[in-house]
Amino acid sequence: MDCEKHFKSPPGQPSVTLDCGNSFRTPQRNNRKGSGGSSVGTPTALVIPASPFMKKLGYGTGVNVYLMKRSPKGNHQSPWAVKKLSRSCDQSQQIIFQKRLNEEASVLKTLQHPNIVGYRAFTKANDGSMCLAMEYGGDTSLNDLIEAKNENGEEPFPPETILKVALNMAKGLKYLHNEKKLLHGDIKSSNVVVKGDFEAIKICDVGVSLPLDENMIVSDPNLQYIGTEPWKPKEALEDDGVITDKSDIFAFGLTLWEMMSLSIPHINLPDDDDDDSFDEDHFDDDAYYEALGTRPALNVEELGESYQKVIELFSVCTNEDPLQRPSAAQILSVLEAECNA
Repeated sequence: MDCEKHFKSPPGQPSVTLDCGNSFRTPQRNNRKGSGGSSVGTPTALVIPASPFMKKLGYGTGVNVYLMKRSPKGNHQSPWAVKKLSRSCDQSQQIIFQKRLNEEASVLKTLQHPNIVGYRAFTKANDGSMCLAMEYGGDTSLNDLIEAKNENGEEPFPPETILKVALNMAKGLKYLHNEKKLLHGDIKSSNVVVKGDFEAIKICDVGVSLPLDENMIVSDPNLQYIGTEPWKPKEALEDDGVITDKSDIFAFGLTLWEMMSLSIPHINLPDDDDDDSFDEDHFDDDAYYEALGTRPALNVEELGESYQKVIELFSVCTNEDPLQRPSAAQILSVLEAECNA
């Protein structure tokens, strides 16, 4: 059924029509091959080096991610990103995070899309720990790029760059939601990897993904939305909230906000140029928790008219009512139409 939505804008600014009826061509799945013509999977002889012998790329809750270079017999092969459990966790935490790593490997193995970091292997390292080897999707995370701009006192990302990130993320989310019936469950800038000057943009970390039913709802009452607090939508903060594909869309909108504000949602950093440290003693817990699940403020005038389309997309995606947020397919339809205009 054809329908129309409008990206809601701040007062006094025009809106952009979101045409829900535009068609979207599903990307063709390629039968990816490894060396020797075999399908990509776990090699017959795979050795994961000990952590000290790999470059640390980043970390998450209970895990560290390392760069594993592969050049057997002098032949260049693309590097892998290897996720391993952190040794700083106690035994009970190790069990929880090991289970989560197992689940992530199981889900990631079923995915194949140019905007989703790919599966390579799930195996045991020399130290006995289980490791998830993944495609090395990029040089850095979007969060690292945002933090670098903030620390250097630079301007926000150009609107063209933000829309490019939005387009690629929408492609990945459309694939997860519509084709794989999966909610990512933890969309944020640190779960987006970037190669070079935004040559490639991929979503990573499907460790807390949840299955969606035919109505795009997480209907299993035993499954819990994990997410990350500042990016959680209102429905994920309520005891009786219904989790749908639109929960990812709210976090997607906040990721665009991150690129415009160069900060974490609902965390107000000090304005004093002489002291850019975060003072926990003066952090307003009540205001923070009250703001969770809402649309954070944005200095529209400071950004200027060139950011209009980005602001409108951010605004409609962060509507507190999930029914008023567009789907990933609808967002993609509009962004592709903009690119082809």
